[in-house]
Amino acid sequence: MTKGVGYGKVILFGEHFVVHGCPAIAAGIPNAVIVEIEKAAENEVLSDKKIIKELTYASIEAIQRSMGVKNKYKVFHSGDLPPYGGLGSSAGFCVALVRAIADQEDINLSDEEVNKHAYEGEKVFHGNPSGIDNTMATYGGTIFFKKGSTPRENVFDKIKPGTSLDLVIAFSGKTSPTAKMVASVKEMKDSDPEQFQQIYDEEMEIVNVARHALERGKLYTIGALMNSNQKLLDEVGVTDEMNEKINKIVLNAGALGAKLTGGGGGGCCIALAKDKKHAQKMISALKKEGFESFHTRVQ
Repeated sequence: MTKGVGYGKVILFGEHFVVHGCPAIAAGIPNAVIVEIEKAAENEVLSDKKIIKELTYASIEAIQRSMGVKNKYKVFHSGDLPPYGGLGSSAGFCVALVRAIADQEDINLSDEEVNKHAYEGEKVFHGNPSGIDNTMATYGGTIFFKKGSTPRENVFDKIKPGTSLDLVIAFSGKTSPTAKMVASVKEMKDSDPEQFQQIYDEEMEIVNVARHALERGKLYTIGALMNSNQKLLDEVGVTDEMNEKINKIVLNAGALGAKLTGGGGGGCCIALAKDKKHAQKMISALKKEGFESFHTRVQ
């Protein structure tokens, strides 16, 4: 049996706007998907997580085609990355699977090749993904990302944060397909291009300022920018009442900043804590209101 690992991620700034050309900042988190495989007569998936089986099987087949591998596998899916919307769990699975297959079949792959094969699996889950999730699952770190006209033209610049970020990730209990939320933003853009352009320009400024704040480790500035980013996400209609409730709880508990991460319409929110102890305070406040959450750290 061989094993592969793929890591999760959060979008700190720029989700949705990244589809329209604005840069985004993503950060890898240590929570990971673990895939272990052994040869079998047919592909089979065993998981302790809630997964969409049809898409998972189709993703395995897409990766096998991309890698030119004809063997079938029993796939054991585990790890400490929750399958909540917005954390890149499907990309983590794809990267982990590519690495496990490469090990099983004695195929020597560079990280770039791992990323390329994982993207083929990720397309099964998300249609025409930006490529940011599989890139984060492959490389980790903190990245300034700009979408190109093709995946090969995507721009990824590594950022070295000036300090670690203690984050609380909270799940709203509701998921909305990312494609649906992306379509709603496009509809808003098409119906009121002037308003959208104004919001877009504000987001561009936030992302660029956030990059410098991250590099200098300015926690309070980062938090304030997260709050500003959340207001813009609300203006384009991707925040729902559960996102708002989570953000209110953590801000009342002293969060330096809070926003949704990923597609929105539920999914996950992130909150910036002063330190690990403060993060635990926020987790307790969320638990009292019935929300699942956990602490993680971006370094």
